[in-house]
Amino acid sequence: RTNNPIPSQCKLFYFEVDIIDEGKNKWIGIGFCEKAVNLNGMPGCYDGSWGYHGDDGNLFYCSGNGNPYGPLFSTGDTIGCCLNFTNNTVFYTKNGINLGSIAFRNLKGTLYPCVGSRSQGGSFEINFGIRKFKFAGNAE
Repeated sequence: RTNNPIPSQCKLFYFEVDIIDEGKNKWIGIGFCEKAVNLNGMPGCYDGSWGYHGDDGNLFYCSGNGNPYGPLFSTGDTIGCCLNFTNNTVFYTKNGINLGSIAFRNLKGTLYPCVGSRSQGGSFEINFGIRKFKFAGNAE
């Protein structure tokens, strides 16, 4: 989880995760959470967190039960997460392409970007806009 929350004045917030090495188990989760979330689990597996997981392509929303969403992702992929506070929705991108459907609805509260891995040797780079994003499309 980042140290700082997404600024409350944001209408759109987007970040990308470059997967340098998926690690031994290939378990990667990308999403967002509330400040008080249990950081010992994957994004989406605990109350106050939401995540898209690379090993099964499922979405997780405050529980350990996933729902099918998109393609698997692993080493070499870039996954983007867009939180749209204008219509309170979230969508994901893979390698610059919008995955085409809403992942989560009814966002509220103070949220933090987060990435989780339960995979020895995994490594990631997070881009909050210091470099050009792979996704350049419309975020609506």
